[in-house]
Amino acid sequence: MEKKEQLQTQSIPKLIGTLSAPAILSMLINSVNMAIDKIFVARGAGILALSGVTVSLGVYLVLQGFSLLLAAGSASAIALGLGKDDKKGAEKIVGSSVTLSFVLSLLLTVIGLPAARPMMIMYGANAENIRYAMEYSTVLIAGAVFFLLAQTANSIIKGMGYAKRAFINVFVSIIVNTILDAVFIFVFGWGVFGAAFSTVIGNAVSGVLAVHFLCRKSPARLKLCNMKPEIRTAKTIISIGTPACVTQIALSLLSLTCNHVANKVGGSAAVAAYGIVYSVIMLVYMPVLGLGQGVQPIIGYNYSSKNYVRTKQTLTYSIIYATVFCAVMFAGIELFSPSIVILFGGKSDPNLAAAASYGLRLFSLSLPIVGFQMIGANYFQYIGKFKQSVILSALRQLIFPISFILILFHFIGMTGIWIGAPISDFIAFIITVLLIKKEMMQKR
Repeated sequence: MEKKEQLQTQSIPKLIGTLSAPAILSMLINSVNMAIDKIFVARGAGILALSGVTVSLGVYLVLQGFSLLLAAGSASAIALGLGKDDKKGAEKIVGSSVTLSFVLSLLLTVIGLPAARPMMIMYGANAENIRYAMEYSTVLIAGAVFFLLAQTANSIIKGMGYAKRAFINVFVSIIVNTILDAVFIFVFGWGVFGAAFSTVIGNAVSGVLAVHFLCRKSPARLKLCNMKPEIRTAKTIISIGTPACVTQIALSLLSLTCNHVANKVGGSAAVAAYGIVYSVIMLVYMPVLGLGQGVQPIIGYNYSSKNYVRTKQTLTYSIIYATVFCAVMFAGIELFSPSIVILFGGKSDPNLAAAASYGLRLFSLSLPIVGFQMIGANYFQYIGKFKQSVILSALRQLIFPISFILILFHFIGMTGIWIGAPISDFIAFIITVLLIKKEMMQKR
């Protein structure tokens, strides 16, 4: 069955399963990729090195934010374009997106390398861990071109409905990263530098595989004649991708806030505890984001085709699946948090393990409602209503949590970090419900 016919007629649950399973695995593996670096660093270089890598997370999120400006924007724009049978326009988006990824990554590298040390201090590095933070962040910034290319090209592939192919590209990169992590850290003794370098090589492999597919096998192909960006095309990509970019930049600012608060309250050990909690929570969030990426072409195609019944069905099933998954993960974390923390590097320090386990249980309190909020916010991005998506993302990821954390830590220390996020999620959930309800009433 042709992809177009699939999106138009196939059973929604079956279609979601077909398109989302590879995307979920891809996002999960992406999260595992970061977790692997932290696990290897914690066991091969120690807690101080782990806290340094945690500080560097802010830079990673900035890079990811700018990559999503192109990746999410181009994927959504292509899905909407193919829904209107505009293959020529879709190919212009493919070419422009790849070119923009090179230009943007070059700018980020040129600006980022000289600013790396001030950035690490801004993100909460201290005299103990700044050396490790600098090692990890400078390698990531230098390899930004491979990161942005891989993110953009694979998102384009998913936007066309070929989530399985994008998953294969990402999976291969993770295998490469895991093998090289072990070799660089334990055999060569390269420590944090080795962890970062293996990540860059993995990104390069994924990017090459994705570009090869776009040149040879995709329905809207990467062609040299389309690689000169048009202002109109670039504006379309950037306007649609802005919500995803804002979300990641907000996460970076949240990371900055949490690192500073943790460092002020408990030093490098508290920063390391936050790093462990964040890694575990991302393993829950990423499959939900993968589900969202999987349903993106279904929602974008059917919405642009004015098939609002199918669009609403897809949204409903997605919210149900995300909520069930998050509820199960919530139960697992509450029951097994000590064992989970030990797996993620807390074994060597009992105090670190206890602090991270306590924090993980509190941080996850809002998981049963997070699925609805995340899918709901992304829904507005997929239908081209970036204003609502930006508002929802900014409230949940930036305005509410940072405000609560900065207020609460003065009274309850690290607990302020752990409960600031759940409180924010509950408020953002209520706002999302109201906006989704309004949207559904308009499309009856």
